[in-house]
Amino acid sequence: MSHWRGGKDRTPKLPDDKIPLGPLVTEFILEDIASSVGEARITNCKYAASYSMSDEKPLNVIIPGQPAAWRPIPLPCSLPGDRGDYMRDQNGARFPNHPIQPAVQALFVLNEAFDPSQIDIMGCASTLGDVLRFASAIESSFRFDVEVIGDTLFLIRNCKDEVIPDVKGYGHSFLDAFTSKGLGSGKIKSHQRVVSYDFAGLKCLVRFECDSYVTNHQGRDTHVTQPKFNPSPLPSDAIIIQKSGVIVPQYSVAEIKTKSEAIGEIQKSDHLPRLWVRQIPYFITAYHTRGTFQDVRVEDIREELFEWEAQHQGRLKRFATILRQLTTEVKRASHVKLEICRTGTGPLQLRERQGEANQALPSAWEIRWAAKPEPNAGPSSSRDDSDEDSDSYPLTRTSSGGSDGSAADFSFDYTACGTECGYCGRCA
Repeated sequence: MSHWRGGKDRTPKLPDDKIPLGPLVTEFILEDIASSVGEARITNCKYAASYSMSDEKPLNVIIPGQPAAWRPIPLPCSLPGDRGDYMRDQNGARFPNHPIQPAVQALFVLNEAFDPSQIDIMGCASTLGDVLRFASAIESSFRFDVEVIGDTLFLIRNCKDEVIPDVKGYGHSFLDAFTSKGLGSGKIKSHQRVVSYDFAGLKCLVRFECDSYVTNHQGRDTHVTQPKFNPSPLPSDAIIIQKSGVIVPQYSVAEIKTKSEAIGEIQKSDHLPRLWVRQIPYFITAYHTRGTFQDVRVEDIREELFEWEAQHQGRLKRFATILRQLTTEVKRASHVKLEICRTGTGPLQLRERQGEANQALPSAWEIRWAAKPEPNAGPSSSRDDSDEDSDSYPLTRTSSGGSDGSAADFSFDYTACGTECGYCGRCA
């Protein structure tokens, strides 16, 4: 679980502090960052790839996999408390040397015309969220690897086998009771998705873990599609894959949060930044008393994500500027392995990586990512924008006069929308 506000009376501790910090390359001081970005908005958000991970041996990924479907049960219901160990990063736990490789492999497997040279940023939502916290002047401590391959800045979480300590509550039990794993296997431990979107002139690919998806969207059944696999052979050092599952559109994806009623309501405003990075349209909240759930709410929050984006342009412009400057600095120092560090309210630092410094990708995959596309190789997008099943749902809206305005001037109306328009909100 990510926390967007540091708790009081806590001494910030740098993650992975067993490895000493390396020499400083450069640092970013928030007050000195001058943004030249015009608008910092996400547009053209769509599904790019997905995969599921299981506990089966040998380690493999299931492409495209399938997120758990939202299947609510009658209330009230009593559930057991969470038990066992939970990994902070399923990718790092299973593939510690190259945690971003499963996502990259899924992109190539599912998109024959995929052109990496068009991608500016590739990373997980956690690392992007860390940079956004810094841009938002929110206290936080973090540490992750950065590397440029071809023209793409990779931001790579390095939690590896880190276990979440002192897990308490009923969140995992709630997921087991209220969702149904689409692949029918109790061994499925995580479903990961990669979304593609444009942000302030940057083409981004963002990986995140998906809790669930709603099977009925705006009064209609969610339209899942069968994958089209790339027939091209994979490079050496490929992770073993199983081809199974269906493609679930991004417009139906949901995040689930649980909380004790005695503590109070879940503050949605605390979660909007991380939901914005992931572009998750549904937020499901559930409240319990000692494990007995009586209040479960399913909300379509796209309107709120748009409003949050409109109201926080200052920090988002800084966020975009930092990403651009990071790309420049990492390219300049590409002869050494690098990491991003921050402690508490301090500056964002780019440092040389000490100790064992893995590459973002195995050599064969790095070569494939950095390769330039052949002439007349076809469209460069991760999925064909003309596909009638496209799930793109731009959050950018325009008024009837065609000019930008405040968030209060507009409203979504999906009654006449469908998969053909990606539920744009403007068909009615």
